[in-house]
Amino acid sequence: MGIDSRSLNLRMRQNFGGQLAVFLSALGCGITIGFAIADATYDDAHTVNGILLLISRFSALIGTYLVLISLLMIARIPWVEKSVGYDKLVAYHRKLGPIVLTLIGVHFVTVVMAYARADQRSFLSELNNLIFNYDWMKPAAIALVLMIVIGFTSANGLRKRLKYEHWWLIHLVSYFAIALAFMHQILTGSLFIFNDLARDWWIALYIYTAFAMVMWRFLLPLGRSWRHQLFVDRVEVEGPSVVSIYIRGKNLDRIHAHGGNFFGWRFLSKGIWGQSHPYSLSASPTSTGMRITVKNLGDHSWALSKLKPGVRVLIEGPYGVMKAERAIGKKILLVAGGVGITPLRALLQEFPKDAQVDLIYRVVHADELVLKAELDEFDKSDRIKIHYLIGSPEKFPMSPGDLQKLIPHISQCDVFVCGPAGLAKLVRHSVESLGVPSIKFHNEAFAFHAG
Repeated sequence: MGIDSRSLNLRMRQNFGGQLAVFLSALGCGITIGFAIADATYDDAHTVNGILLLISRFSALIGTYLVLISLLMIARIPWVEKSVGYDKLVAYHRKLGPIVLTLIGVHFVTVVMAYARADQRSFLSELNNLIFNYDWMKPAAIALVLMIVIGFTSANGLRKRLKYEHWWLIHLVSYFAIALAFMHQILTGSLFIFNDLARDWWIALYIYTAFAMVMWRFLLPLGRSWRHQLFVDRVEVEGPSVVSIYIRGKNLDRIHAHGGNFFGWRFLSKGIWGQSHPYSLSASPTSTGMRITVKNLGDHSWALSKLKPGVRVLIEGPYGVMKAERAIGKKILLVAGGVGITPLRALLQEFPKDAQVDLIYRVVHADELVLKAELDEFDKSDRIKIHYLIGSPEKFPMSPGDLQKLIPHISQCDVFVCGPAGLAKLVRHSVESLGVPSIKFHNEAFAFHAG
């Protein structure tokens, strides 16, 4: 399949950060469970209340540890993000949510049951007693309620109905909830009261998580934005409801951004300065400029079309692993759906000069073609071929037969896809059935990244 040992070694180095993160996470979980096992006694396993408290203790420890891991997944830690990809980290973060809520829920139920049995009270009576008569239980109860609210708003059906900025603000509450629960754990958990080493370990986990969140999500973006003095240079209309925003700054090559990368953009303009949204680069960046191309999908993207030159810009990033250097071979296939063309347009500039590149661009209507004039210029090159597919998905189903007919050498290609999730899934299934190995399939989801 044309995958040599040099290419495989490169991919292994690219994936090393993710593999190291998995190892350290598993090691940390093992240490945490080890402390809990060492704290267990004979009575814990031989009485009903002891078993309930043992279950409560383990579920609380593991659940809280996974909360910290889930925060680290979205902390934008560079060596992890560049290896795994931020879209995958967000997906893992979301999958951990129900597990965390289940474990914390088990902790809540079993600890109340154990105390209710010991005090010979009903469940609700004991719950009231614990909340109002035990130290640090009120903050813990508030933290639990906040986590339930966050979990509820993270459900797919509701999340899709929320505006990005509202969803993002709700998720900021998670930091407050975790902070509220910390003192309850340290000052009332038997493991931490009687074991100084375990307490120091737990505090160190919280400190590192807080450091990572503050450093990579706030201090680094603020410092980078101030250092490079970013501002809006101009806004150009690209088509119906689509605009390109040109951003200028100083020494932008030091950011080490590439085509395929995206940033979190915050434009310091009235009405939108408090909102940060992810948009991919739509052209390869230079030392003095970057460009994003945005389709009007709501209040924020509409407001961007009204930006005035000189508006200051704050950025988070660059993020994303769908870069030209991820290609293993010299034959490349890019597949774009709708406005998903923007990162692929940027990638076109960055493949090696000896690479043969085909780009399939599927839209329903011709007026939805974004950056068509620029793509037509690329199409004049002997090594780049643009294929416009204009019509319904039923007309161009991206089946194995259709793709094979359009790109006869597809089995030799590295395949990069950006567009709706359904398109990416369909293309992946088709190209793998045509002999493209998974290591040569590259896809990244840019929509609705976690806050």
